[in-house]
Formats: sequence, C-alpha cells, structure tokens
Amino acid sequence: MERRVLLAFLLSFFVFLLFVRFFGPESAPPVPPVEETAAVSGAPAPTAPAPPVATPETTPPTAPAQAREAEREQTITVETSVYVAEFSNRGARLLGLRLLDHTDSVGAPLEALPQGDDLVNSVRPLDVVLPGDPAPARLATALHEVAVDGQVRTGPVRLELRDGESRELEFRWASTDGLEVLKTVRVQGGDYRMGVSVSAIRGGAEQLKEVLFGPGIENESSVGRYQGAEQGVIESGGESRLFSFAEAAGGEAASLSAQAVGVSSHYFAGLLVAEPGQRYEARLEALEIPWDSFEIVPEGATGSRDLVVAHLGSAGASEFTLFAGPKQVELLTELGVDIVEYGAWLRFLVVPIRQGLLWAFDLLGNYGWAIVLVTILISLLLAPLKHYSYVSIRRMQKISPQVKRIQEKYKGLKPTDPKRSEMNQEMVALYREHNVSPIGGCLPMLLMIPFFFAFYRLLVVSVELRHAPFVFWVQDLSREDPYFILPLLMGASQLIMQKMTATQAEGIQAKIMMFMPVVFVLIMAWAPSGLVLYWFANNVISMGQQVVTSRIMDRREADAKAGEVVGDGKKKKSGSRRRLTAGK
Repeated sequence: MERRVLLAFLLSFFVFLLFVRFFGPESAPPVPPVEETAAVSGAPAPTAPAPPVATPETTPPTAPAQAREAEREQTITVETSVYVAEFSNRGARLLGLRLLDHTDSVGAPLEALPQGDDLVNSVRPLDVVLPGDPAPARLATALHEVAVDGQVRTGPVRLELRDGESRELEFRWASTDGLEVLKTVRVQGGDYRMGVSVSAIRGGAEQLKEVLFGPGIENESSVGRYQGAEQGVIESGGESRLFSFAEAAGGEAASLSAQAVGVSSHYFAGLLVAEPGQRYEARLEALEIPWDSFEIVPEGATGSRDLVVAHLGSAGASEFTLFAGPKQVELLTELGVDIVEYGAWLRFLVVPIRQGLLWAFDLLGNYGWAIVLVTILISLLLAPLKHYSYVSIRRMQKISPQVKRIQEKYKGLKPTDPKRSEMNQEMVALYREHNVSPIGGCLPMLLMIPFFFAFYRLLVVSVELRHAPFVFWVQDLSREDPYFILPLLMGASQLIMQKMTATQAEGIQAKIMMFMPVVFVLIMAWAPSGLVLYWFANNVISMGQQVVTSRIMDRREADAKAGEVVGDGKKKKSGSRRRLTAGK
C-alpha cells in the first residue's frame, strides 16, 4: 500500500512539473536586436529622415487643394465609469487610457498604454500610415480639426459620459496635395469598446492605409513570475492565434483576411476588431525599445522591452472596434476573440469552475473565500471517489501483514521464475477475500489531478484575481505570498495527510514520503497565492473527510465484531442445551 501511495505522490509531482513546463506561461525567447527601433512603418521617430524628393508620379497638382488644419494642439478627455481616455488632435491618436477598475502596483488606476519619451510615443493607437504617401510620417503629427457631435471645438475638451450615453468625436485634416483624412471615434459610457472609422481620400479615391495599435499594452511597474510576455493577436478563419515577439520579428505573423488584430499582455489586450462580415489585412511588427525610454520601469528590468505593434490594412474605408481593456471572457466573447489561455484539454473543467468562482465572489465579496467555497463544493462532488479511496487504503493497511508474508515467502525469486505466478495468484486471492483493489487508493487521486490543473490555469490567467486581496498579509491572489505563510501551511497539511494515509512506510520509503511536502512547498512557494490557498483548503477538507471515513469504518468493524460475539454466544448456549438434554 505504501508503494502505491508513494507512486501516487511521485506521479502527481512529475505530472505537475510537466504541466508547468508545457502549459504554463512562457517568456519570449531572446532575439537579436532590431536594427531600426525608432522607424515603425513610417511612424515619426526622434531622428526622422527627410521626406523623399517628389517624383513625377507624386508631384502635387498645379492647382493646390485647400488645406484643413487646426491652429494649435488640443486634448480631448473622455471620462466613463470604466476608463479615462485622452486623445490628441496631433495625429488624431489615443495618448493614454487609464482603466478605473484595475490598479497598478501602487494602487493608482492602471495605464493601459505604455508611457515614455518620444521613442515610446512614436507609435500610438489610431495612428494611420499611408504606404504610398510621399511623406508617410506627416499624419502622425498633423493637427486635425476637432468636432464633438458635429460641433467644431477649438480648445481643450472634457466629456463625462454616464453609462449608456454615447458621443462622437471627429478628426479632420486635409493637405494641399489633395489628401483628406477623417477619423471618427464613437465612445459610450460603461463600455471598453470604441467604434472607429478611418477614411483617407485623394482625388475621390480611398487610399491604401494601415491603422496601428501599439506599442504593446499595459504600463506596469511590477511583473509576477507566472506572467507571460506580451504577444501579438490575429483572429482569422474563426481562430485566434497568439504570436511571440520573435515570430513578429521574423515576419511570420500576418493574414490577408483577418477579423481582428492586436496585442495582448498577461491580463489585458488592445484589439482592432473588424465589423461583422468585414475582413482586413493584418500583420504584426516587432518593436524593441530600451527600458530607460519608459516612464515606469519594473524593478530589475535591464536592456530593452520587447513590444508588438498591430497593423490593420485596408484599401477602402476602415470600420472597426477599438478595444483596450481586461481579458475578461465575457468581453472578449462579445468581440468574437478567444485569447484567454485556459488550455484546450482543460477548458471543459475551467469554464464551470470559473462560473462557480464568480458566483461565490458575488455571494461572499472576497475571491479568497470564494476559492475556499468552490473547493468545498468540488470536494463534495468528489466525496464518493475520495471515500472509496480512503476505504481502499484502510483495507490495504489491514491486510498489509498478510501481503508482506506472501512477499517474504517468494522473496529472492527472479522476475522470470514461474513460481512468481503462484505469488500473483495468492495476492489476487487475498485481494478478493478482503474485497480490495490494488489500484483503489490511487485511481481516485489521479482522477482529482485534472481539477488541480484546471484551478491552476484558471487562477494564473484570470484577470479577476489580479490584485484581489484575501486576508491580512495576502493582498494579491495572483502573486506569491510575500511571507510564504500559505505555502508553509500547505506543506504542513500535506505532511499530516500522508501520515494519516501511509503510516506503515519504512526505511527509504518513509524518508521519501517525509521529504515530499518539502518539495511541494519549494514548488509552490512562488506560485500565485490563490492556487496555494486552493491546495491548502483541499488538504484540510480531505483530512476532515478521511477522519469521518475512518470513524465510519471503525463503527462498522466494531458492529461486525459485536455481531460475531453475539453469534458465538448463541451457538455456545445452544450447544449446552443439547448437551444437557442428552444427559437427561
């Protein structure tokens, strides 16, 4: 029995390591530096090259068109219940987006767009690039005229939107060479989505253009060990694919018929999603910017930050939805994008567990206690399996001396010796006599492993647990316990559990079993606190169920012995009567 329990622990340990290796978040591999970090598809850079000399094909018409341009730079601030967005008429671009329901490491509203110097600001969401334009950088610096709901505004604009209220921003610009650009942004209170249309016309014809989102997503000063690197997103053919920085740098991330394109961090995403039925060209570009160019630098960050820039290309007018916000399943489902990495083989478990977790949070108001409640519910669901496992282990403990006697009887036989079949037959007969299955204690344990992995995936990628407090010292369930109290409690509970289930282990087996909790503590020390809390709660519940099962078994055995004693007494009395009768 001890060998089977030891095998179960070892198997669980190695399966966990393999799962983390192949399904856990991965950091992007190092790649050679990009030679021109500042030049991004013609976007302005600190040292922008002079515009090319006009050729006969690009020579402006003899009669210049009338130019439309604002006199000075303006900022347009949009305040809703979920974000505060800041636009600029210089380039008609989105400068900043603070997410009010999500905080950074110091407790302030999270800035969804990286902030920094001119190099960082060389690309902003809603930048437009015209590949065929003689001066491709001018649209990022052009001063567009601004109108709000059709009314021209010449000074700073501040809009406060109630939930459900919508407003329309228009940005217009025209050059003397006949190019006219119009960007329209429709914002709505309480919604992360913005409706965007972009038109670039010259001579009455729409121009080939690309709308950009970048650079990257999320401006954070602290990054957890289990958080993956930023990736690019392309939705095409009903499938959402994530691309690493190296794949974007190698030109492998592109599609001629895409529904969406964007960038994704561990918890947030910035996406350009086409209107239903429309498809655009999409590609991802790698951008490497030194960390000292950023406003906020995580502790220990050196070298450069690997970022991805998304391009949405179209020869006609572009109609799409701009989304920059948390990777919540419900929000992304409405957009038709599936980029929350639950794992293909675990989704069938992760989705209902997530729904249960959200329900428990609505009930309790704390994600830590919600994890405990969901763990209790899962334990109740698996109670019959656990009960069967404990009963099997208990029965194996009782026949352990008989098993050892059989093993001693055939000790020293070679594996090829025919007499080993006699040993196996005796073992099978013993198991049948006592109604014991040799795998009865291990199989239920193995069946519970998928639930652990499902919780692992859920707790690691769920934005709901980001910065979610539990009690006292645990203020972020998505990060490791800063004082390692939960991992130590988990290890202690693991030790008590195995003492309850494997009391007959001897020699090297006993030493290995004693060492296993230490191994699990070291593995889980830097895991998200929510995952450690789940494991600790599951251990405590399992210990309680094992105590209940042991008491039930003890009572049954006591009743059985009492029945045997009563039965023997009746037989003896009956025999005495027969002897007395015979004597008479």
